[in-house]
Amino acid sequence: MRRLLILIQFCLTATAFQNNDTEQDFGYREKRSFYKSGKALQHETSRTLDYLLTESGYNKRVRPSFGGNPDEVFVNLAIRSMGPVDENREIFSLDCYFRQYWFDNRLRYNTSGLLELALNWAFLAKIWKPDTFFLNGKQSFLHKITVPNRFVRITPDGKVSYSQRLTIWAACPMNLRKFPLDSQTCRLEIGSFSYSAEELHYKWQKDPLSIDKDVSLAQFHLAHWSISKNIGHSGLRTRYGLRNDSTVAIDFYFERQTGFFLLQIYTPLTLIVFCSWVSFWLVKTEKGGEVPARTALGATTVLSVVNLGFGGKSKPKVGYSTALDIYIILCFASVFFALVEFACINFIDTFIKRFRIWEDEQLQKKEKLEKAETENVEKDEPELENQNILTYCSYEDQVKHDIDLVCCEEGNMKIQSPELDCLAPVAKSECVSTVSTQDACVSTEDEDFEDVEDETEKITMYSEYLTKVMECIDQTADSVLQRIFRKYSPDIVNMYIYTNTLDVIYSIDEWARKLFPLVFICIQLIYWSSYIYIF
Repeated sequence: MRRLLILIQFCLTATAFQNNDTEQDFGYREKRSFYKSGKALQHETSRTLDYLLTESGYNKRVRPSFGGNPDEVFVNLAIRSMGPVDENREIFSLDCYFRQYWFDNRLRYNTSGLLELALNWAFLAKIWKPDTFFLNGKQSFLHKITVPNRFVRITPDGKVSYSQRLTIWAACPMNLRKFPLDSQTCRLEIGSFSYSAEELHYKWQKDPLSIDKDVSLAQFHLAHWSISKNIGHSGLRTRYGLRNDSTVAIDFYFERQTGFFLLQIYTPLTLIVFCSWVSFWLVKTEKGGEVPARTALGATTVLSVVNLGFGGKSKPKVGYSTALDIYIILCFASVFFALVEFACINFIDTFIKRFRIWEDEQLQKKEKLEKAETENVEKDEPELENQNILTYCSYEDQVKHDIDLVCCEEGNMKIQSPELDCLAPVAKSECVSTVSTQDACVSTEDEDFEDVEDETEKITMYSEYLTKVMECIDQTADSVLQRIFRKYSPDIVNMYIYTNTLDVIYSIDEWARKLFPLVFICIQLIYWSSYIYIF
């Protein structure tokens, strides 16, 4: 019995020592695996990769859950810079880190001491990865200086993290009817090029977007953004029709900063309109000294609006009118009507002056006619007496005297008799015409024109043609005014504008000083309230 107790005690002691040695050995091995040398860790990493990619029969051409449920790809963006937002080409750009991760059970590993496999871009050619692309992308590219900017991380549970740096140019359809008071929504859509929704699902990560604090745009301000995901038709086709795809999208809401347009376009146009109103204070005078000043001011303001508004390069080239176009047209109409107001008062003054000149001419003609009639009446009495005397003169008495007949150039007959002062009418056919020596003279001056150059002749002909055209226009205008004067002369004389022309002109200018600013202010209120709060 005693021997049995001693044997049991020995066995227990041996077991205790064995357990103690086992615990010490396990702690040592754990400590040894945690503090591995670089060479050992490199060896284990190479052995793990060889097993995952070669020994396990990994096929990079097949997605992880082939034949089963669709694989899920989680994406997010880290934006480093944005812009420009080009309204002429309707695109926007951003520079970002585009990150994706998915789970591939074929890449699980249980190597002690390896918490993550950090691999370079060359490893991407050996594993499966989703063929992600941007549905509305234009000219996106991957940064490759100094090497392709992308990397891969693999964790023991088979999570594959894939990151790359991209510059993305994406299409952004814009409605520029409120330009430059507009805000635009630009969407970035992400999906798979070859896999449908039955094979691949895209989802946003918990933090879908991060933007650097230094990100800013020249003409826009990023007000906010929103994300969405969709499973439906993306526009890609198969032989059976439109494909059902899984996509995610992020919408950027841009608000345009109007500081540039206010300083460069709106303010100068408004000041030009104000300058056009100065002509209302250039008072009409009898001598017309204000005419050159008002004409030059009106023409200058009109041309300035045309040059600044319609000739600007900062406007988008669209087929419809924008808010800026409407404002330019309003300013152009304001300065144009100011010039028309001066033209109206100048026409009134010119019309009345010409009418008064026409009245004086008509009055002079009337006086001349009356004077001519009185003179004709006085001349008729001696002519009647001479005719009576001629009737008593016989034909024989007229033959006895020599009569000298001299024909003048106009065909009138002069009868001179030294003895008889009787005037008898003689027919034109009986006149003896003589050729003037001046008509017989041959002019030698025409020969001098043969040596004139052709260019000088063309200039002379052109100037003569312009002179004739201007004379024709003046004659036409005069004839029109003459007809108006003849038709409405009784009414014009009785008008207030005829007797008080300057008072009417002064009153027109006085009303223009009040109405033009008032109407322009009302138009401004309607314009800004409509485009800011209504449309």
